[in-house]
Amino acid sequence: MGKKRGRQLAGIALAALALLGLCYWLFVMSDPWRLPRHDWALFKRQFVSPEGRVIDNGNGGITHSEGQGYGMLLAEAYGDRSTFDKIWKWTKENLQTRKEDKLLSWLWQPGPDGGGSVADANNASDAEILVAWALVRAAKRWGVYAYQQAAAEILVDLRRTCVRDTGQGPVLLPGVEGFVDDKGILLNPSYYILPAFAAFSKAFPGSGWDALSLNGLKMLGEARFGKWLLTPDWVLDGETFSLKTKFPPDFGYNAIRVPLHLAWENPKSPLLQPCANFWKPFPELSRIPSTVNLETNTFGTDPSLPGMQAIARFVLACESGNRLTVRDIPPVMPDESYFSASLKLLTKLAVRESMGGKR
Repeated sequence: MGKKRGRQLAGIALAALALLGLCYWLFVMSDPWRLPRHDWALFKRQFVSPEGRVIDNGNGGITHSEGQGYGMLLAEAYGDRSTFDKIWKWTKENLQTRKEDKLLSWLWQPGPDGGGSVADANNASDAEILVAWALVRAAKRWGVYAYQQAAAEILVDLRRTCVRDTGQGPVLLPGVEGFVDDKGILLNPSYYILPAFAAFSKAFPGSGWDALSLNGLKMLGEARFGKWLLTPDWVLDGETFSLKTKFPPDFGYNAIRVPLHLAWENPKSPLLQPCANFWKPFPELSRIPSTVNLETNTFGTDPSLPGMQAIARFVLACESGNRLTVRDIPPVMPDESYFSASLKLLTKLAVRESMGGKR
């Protein structure tokens, strides 16, 4: 009887384990809003150094402040506090070194001896926004006040140095130096990271981010050019909005983030329509061009990155009202570039939060 009883208990235990495995699959693995762990594992292996430096493998292994912001934002989203702290520590020690403020030098260049240094001490405002947003989110997730305090210090200096009041409302300078002259103010529409502005308004009531967001939406509605009325990578805010800047008049690697930010904050935004109209005629998303010249209405020769195609898929789902889940966005691939992988993972996070209600 003892052996029989033992076999019965063993069978019950195996059945219980099988049931637990099934429950895990049903409630975790089959969750269409779950961020796939293998994506983050691959991103870390490919682009995050042991010290916490996010490496842009498409640009000679440089590190820019934007990449550190993306790394921190994704680490928080995946609940990876160890990696979050490593990236933040490296950022503080190597980029947050300007004596006059808490902003970040935007470009760090690796050296031949394995070291490296800041190659351009000017800041890039989107990076401060990304890093501060990641810190605000981390403070909420892990209950660490120091993160919230660090975000506040960055944002106070960013508003003081890079938010300029104009007759049309506040605008965001892309950096402290080099973006204002007698012709007007040079703007980068993709730096208006709308869901981050909303998070700042909640975390720091009365800090003015609502006004910047509203004026940014006005700019995004007016600064549209070409046959498809697309937003440019760079625009001059003078007497009117103009493409007459030192940069190519393209909708491309910068402006692709504009519809991502719009859809992330409001998947029903009418400002998504021009991009949807542009992308819909393409029979396959892989045939979308990476750039469009908004003066000549011609396409660049390079195909779009997989991360750009993920944004297009997201926007088209928003415009059509179709259901889209995280699982519908393809996984990050081993041969994918830093920028493409970043866009793809950010799109998955945006889909999860805007369509899945998982904020």
